[in-house]
Amino acid sequence: KCDDKNGHGTHVAGIVAADAGADKLGLYGVAPSAKVFAYKVCGANGSCYADDIAVGIRTAADAGANIVNMSFGTDKDIPLIRDAVNYASSKDVLLVAAAGNDGPFSDSIDYPAAYAPVIAVGAVGKLSSGALAVTEWSSRGINLLTKLGEINDRDIEFAATGESIESTWNNGSYVILSGTSMASPFVAGLAAKYWQSPLVENITPAWATRDFLRSLTLDLPPPLEDNDSGFGLPQVPQVP
Repeated sequence: KCDDKNGHGTHVAGIVAADAGADKLGLYGVAPSAKVFAYKVCGANGSCYADDIAVGIRTAADAGANIVNMSFGTDKDIPLIRDAVNYASSKDVLLVAAAGNDGPFSDSIDYPAAYAPVIAVGAVGKLSSGALAVTEWSSRGINLLTKLGEINDRDIEFAATGESIESTWNNGSYVILSGTSMASPFVAGLAAKYWQSPLVENITPAWATRDFLRSLTLDLPPPLEDNDSGFGLPQVPQVP
């Protein structure tokens, strides 16, 4: 049993896997057929502890989870969490995390999103013109200071919708929230929906899926890979 006393986790999980409820009149998540492994690593006030996070990541990896979404962050590089991330990555788990809400300054990305094995996701909103743009408060990476075309520590990889997102709440209702916490599960859900079988020897399903998501990206300004949105906004594949 894993009671959500805060609501944040329920909101994030709904973005991935909400199934419209028993009457099928509610909201659908990105991947409503996904199986959710729920691990409680934060208290009712939203504060999280490194040892709980590390155990949660390792437990998910050992339980056979394909994807771990982490809609939380800290300014500190914590070895306990870094080791757990590396452990899960070694077991072919695709890790996705919120970049943080500390923008618009460069190199403001939070951990664990800042680790290279983790897909770091910033947040996109709409301008008054209707155009999509990374929100001012979304944390930025250092992509322009590292090798372009690959992900290194403290790089942003993608951006996804993170402004005014309606999703499930812990009392059975829906609420609207904003943050990179909301953007991260859109990418995790897309990865779950289009989990890839590797077509090349020595490429694991997690890496094949990560590459596939890159192939789906819509470039956002500024052009090409950048500190704000990395490779861009992953899109649902177009069907001919």
